[in-house]
Amino acid sequence: MKSLSVKWGVILIGLAIFPHAEVWAADWKYLAAGDNGMCWWYDSQGVTYQPDKMMRVWVKRVKAEEISETIKSGVKIDRSQLEKMISERDYELFLMEIDCAGKTVKGLQKSNYDSKGVLKSGESIIDTKKGIPTDSVAERLYKIVCE
Repeated sequence: MKSLSVKWGVILIGLAIFPHAEVWAADWKYLAAGDNGMCWWYDSQGVTYQPDKMMRVWVKRVKAEEISETIKSGVKIDRSQLEKMISERDYELFLMEIDCAGKTVKGLQKSNYDSKGVLKSGESIIDTKKGIPTDSVAERLYKIVCE
């Protein structure tokens, strides 16, 4: 009987850890600071290459006006400082599909997390393909994953 309870304990611990596995494996790289106080990152290790020059990539968005202003002012912030500044904030994750040949972007999934990394809400987005505007966060991402 004790053996069965140990097995169930291991399974439950595994299930509790499983949702966080992607976060541990992600290699978030700073992408941009938007005019609206948003800071953007992308998962450089999670870029997946689809047929016909299609790319899928996870993008993280965090609202942080003071960080955005600091970055725009030209002050150098190293990665560990930047991560510490955003570590206790709510954030959103997006799964984006980029058509490198057509220079379009489409949102496939969106999830909202609280500052502790607990999922608050999520939805599958059936976005239509949109052209990538010049000088946008989407264009920066396009240049990174497509060129």
